[in-house]
Amino acid sequence: MIKTENMISVALCTYNGEKYIEKQLNSILNQTLTVDEIVICDDCSSDKTITILNSFKEKYPSIFRIYSNPENLRSNKNFEKAISLCTGDFIFLSDQDDLWKPEKVETIIGVFNSNPSAEGVFSDAIFVDENDSEIHKEMSLWESVCFFDKQNDIPINLYESLLNLGNFLTGATLCIKKEVIPFCIPFQTVDTFIHDEWLAYVLSKRNTLFLTKEKLISYRLHSNQQLGVGKIKDARKKIGKNEHHNKLILNIIPAKKFNDFKAKSRAYFYQYEKYYFLNEKYKNENYYEISESLKQKYLDAEIEMRKNNLILYLLRKYKDQRKNRRQIHK
Repeated sequence: MIKTENMISVALCTYNGEKYIEKQLNSILNQTLTVDEIVICDDCSSDKTITILNSFKEKYPSIFRIYSNPENLRSNKNFEKAISLCTGDFIFLSDQDDLWKPEKVETIIGVFNSNPSAEGVFSDAIFVDENDSEIHKEMSLWESVCFFDKQNDIPINLYESLLNLGNFLTGATLCIKKEVIPFCIPFQTVDTFIHDEWLAYVLSKRNTLFLTKEKLISYRLHSNQQLGVGKIKDARKKIGKNEHHNKLILNIIPAKKFNDFKAKSRAYFYQYEKYYFLNEKYKNENYYEISESLKQKYLDAEIEMRKNNLILYLLRKYKDQRKNRRQIHK
C-alpha cells in the first residue's frame, strides 16, 4: 500500500446498515493509497450497526472515530456533522452500503495533484445488487442521472449544467479538500436540493469541481435504497432521449418541435422552483438571480410552444391550471 504526506479522511454516515457496512469498511481499508481516519456518525441505528463499528474500532483504533447521535439527524445534517469532524487534508464522502474499488483513493488524489485549483473531485460508478453482482452493465451511474459528459462534443460547464439540468453529482463519489469546509458548512438545502447538489453548486460556482470518468465505486441498489431499480430501468430506456433533452436545455442543439419547447419549459420550471424555494429560505441574492433567470427561460419556452402549436399549448396550460402545477410564484 502507498502512503501520502497529506492526511486522508473518510466521512461516513450510518443508519441500520448492518447488512452491508462490513463489506464497505473493508473496501475502504483495502485501498492502494491508505486512508488515515474514518469518521462515522451513526444516526440512532437500532440494529447491529454499532456493534460492527466497534469491532472495527477495536481492530483499528488509530483509524476509526465513531460518534452516536443522541437524536436522528437524517442524511443532510448527519453528513454535515461527519465532514465537520474530519481532520484530514482530503475528505472522502461515503455511504454505508456501497463498495469502493481498490484504486479509488489513489485515482482521486491523482486528479487533485494534476489540477492544483481543484477543491472537489467526483467520479462515475457501476451498479451492483444485494449480492455484489454487477447489474445494468450497459449504463453507468452518470447515465442514470442524465449526466453525459463523455458524449458531449464540447467541454461541459458543470455550473451551467447544474443550474439548467439539475444535479449530476452523487455524494458517495465525491472527495473535497478541507479548505472548503468554512464555505460549504452549514449546508443550504430544501426538499428538492440536498447536500450532494449543494456541494456541487458551491464547488462548480467556484470553478473548482473536477471529475474523473473512472467508475470508482460499486453503487448498490437494494430494497431500502432511495434510487430504485425501477427508476434505473426507466433511465436505461431513455438514454438516447435524455441525451437529446440535455442538449436542448443547454442550447447545444436548437429546439424545433413543440415537444422540444415543452421539454425546455418543463426543465426550466423545475429548476426555477428549486432556486425560488432556496431564496425564500435563505434570502440569498444569487439564488434570486438564478430563479429569475430560469423563470425567464421558462416563459420564453412557453412563448415558443404557443407559436409552434396553439391548440396543444392551450390544452397543456389548461391541464396545468387544473392540477395547480407549473404556476409562477408571486
